[in-house]
This record gives sequence, C-alpha cells and structure tokens, in this order.
Amino acid sequence: MKRLTVITVVVLSLLLSSAIVFSMVEIREENGIKKVIIKPDIKGDKTRGGGGAKASGYTIIGWNDLGMHCISPRFKEMAILPPYNTLMVQVIQKGNPPRIVTTGITVEYALLNNKTVSGKTDFWQYVKDLFGIDLPEGMGLTGNGLSGKMQPAGDHFEATGIPALPYDDTMKWNPYQKAIVTLKDKNGKVIDTTEVVIPVSDEMHCEKCHASGGVAAKGINTPTVEGNILTLHDQKNGTNLMAQRPVLCAECHSSNALGTQGQQGVPSLSRAMHGKHATLGSNAPGCYDCHPGPVTQCNRSAIEEMGPSSKGPNCEKCHGNLLQMADSLNQGRQPWIEEPSCANCHKSYSTGQNLYRNSKGHGGIYCATCHNSPHAWWPSRNSDDNYQPIKLQGKAEAIGKCSVCHTNNPSGKIH
Repeated sequence: MKRLTVITVVVLSLLLSSAIVFSMVEIREENGIKKVIIKPDIKGDKTRGGGGAKASGYTIIGWNDLGMHCISPRFKEMAILPPYNTLMVQVIQKGNPPRIVTTGITVEYALLNNKTVSGKTDFWQYVKDLFGIDLPEGMGLTGNGLSGKMQPAGDHFEATGIPALPYDDTMKWNPYQKAIVTLKDKNGKVIDTTEVVIPVSDEMHCEKCHASGGVAAKGINTPTVEGNILTLHDQKNGTNLMAQRPVLCAECHSSNALGTQGQQGVPSLSRAMHGKHATLGSNAPGCYDCHPGPVTQCNRSAIEEMGPSSKGPNCEKCHGNLLQMADSLNQGRQPWIEEPSCANCHKSYSTGQNLYRNSKGHGGIYCATCHNSPHAWWPSRNSDDNYQPIKLQGKAEAIGKCSVCHTNNPSGKIH
C-alpha cells in the first residue's frame, strides 16, 4: 500500500475513571420553568469561586474545537485518528466598547502534569509508516508539542495538532487533561491566566464485537482486536491489509477530519463505518461503543435535553440514530462539514451555513467563547469544564455577565 507523504492538516477533534470529578447537577422547577443548577467541585480552590474576573484589563477565554478528540489506543497495526488537539483562545481588551486583540500580546499554553509522551503511546514508532513524516517524540503533526506559543489567526489565537494523550506523567488515565493558558504583554509580563480542558480519549470498544470469539470475529483469532478487524476486512473485501500493517484507514477511505482524499469508488470512512454498523440489527453498536464512551462520557453538557439523559448519552437528540446517520451519509451529507445546527432547536439563533465551532455572534465573539466547546456547553457535568465561567462571573453557565468584557453597563440583548 502506498503510504501518505503529504497530509493536509485539517484534523478536527472527534466526536472516567474514578479520577474524574463530575459536578453535582440539580434540576429545579420555578414557576413552571426548569433550571439547571450546577454545584461545582471547587474543594478549596479559591480561584474558582470568586464571583468575577481579576481586574487585569483583559479577558481570556479558551476552548477545544470539538469538545472531545478520539485517538486510536494503539498504532502498531492500524490507525483511525492520531493525537491531535486544537486549542483556541480569544482575548478581549475590556472597555467601552471592548475589543478583540491579537497584537501587542502573546499567548502560551502548557498541559498540566504533562511534560512527556514517553511510555504513553506507540504513535511515534509508527508515524512515518502511517503519515509519511518523521517526527521527534512529543512533536505533533503540525510541529506543536505539549507546551508552546499559540499563533494569532485573525480574531483569535490557536494551537493545532497538540499531541495530547489521556495520561498524565504519573500514567493516571484521564480524558480531561487541562492546560494553563497564559496571556503576556509585549515585554513578557504575565497579564492573566486561565485553565482550559484538553479533552482526549482512547476509549473505543471495538472488542465488544471484534475480540476473538466475538460476533464479528467468527473463525478469526489473531492476537489483537486490530488484527481481527483487518483480517475481517481482507476476507470481506479482498484486500491484503494484514500484510501492509500499520494501516491508516483514511488512506483508502476519505476523511474530512484528516483531509485525505481516499481512493475513488471507496466510501468515506464515516460512511463506511456508520453504514456497515447500521445494518447489523440487534448486534449494532451504540454511540458509546465506538465514540468515547461509557467511562469518558464525552457528551457532558448539563443543559437539559442537550446532555446525557437517564437513558444514555442522548447523541440522537442532535445527530439522529445510527440508521439516520447512515442514511444521511448515503444521501450525500459531508461528514465533519455538514453537522447539526443550533437552529435545529433554537430557531432564532441560526448560525447560517457556518458550523457552531466556526460561528460568531455578539461583537465578533465566537459562540464557543461564551458557550464552550460542542458536547461540553456550559454548564458542564464535568467540574473542570466549568473553571472559566466560575472564574469570570462566579457561576457555571454560559458567559452572560456584561462586566466580563464591558467597563460600562450596556443596553440591549446579547444575541
């Protein structure tokens, strides 16, 4: 199989163990209106409950472009997605009016308790075979590492391709790693800092069906789940993938997440995966069998009907069920590019043709600046997600306190 020598870096982040702390969530009804009440776990951290931002003259807010990035747990035989997180930050100079700034300042990031990737993954052993490029251990596909300087990108700062992994330097598994984002003036003096969740999980449960003896591995018994999957693919499609390991799935199956064109006549990776699994009837997987996951709980917003319910992760609310997903892809929907819109439910808050993660509203502020990453909209059930709104306005909900950015008391509505 011909290996990729160039990869268009348009990687998007995909859509807990006892170490993960979720906020206490209450739903109260007042005068017939249901309200979500978050009780954050701030255990002695005085920076989390102060009721407002520090008087630095600037407001800094960061987010992840998708709210969860999925990575392959191993790369020796096959790869679906590499380590690749995208961190975005907007800096607002407070005033009347406030203004978005990207000049005269610098923004840096550093993952907490995460200075090395050594021993956490085998990605760097196989990155040249998979992506056609040599990378030193710890460097991501765009040249960024676990810490560094963010780059101005028009109206915001960003760091793409951060090779975050769901392990800290003590090898404690946690899909909600955190980064300290530091704002400095032109002389290098620290103005302010914030904490942003860097979500990444390798929780994929292919073994539910593809482990030796499973419903998708009858008569197949290689030493690994990945080997079983590739063997099944060879049997069903006449390929010879087992002799070409490691295999990048997106080399043949186009992927808008990875920017790969695939091979003519071969369905996209999203269409192949959803389409095949949708035909399996009672053996069809649930969302959290493939996406992370019953432990990770990547859909974690505490907004009623947008986050998980007592019946499950509630992905269907926006995305539809597996059959509907497959049908939309078969009818030509472009995965990663054509996704659910806020206007599906909030009729008056249309983002037009833009995806939520690319959309802007009030004063050129990104929707995610005030509402947080997709799948983690404030308030979140994960207490670490709620750090920023609590620091800025004293409560875990979408940013709505005018004094976070304004030095006056403006009239009018936010939206």
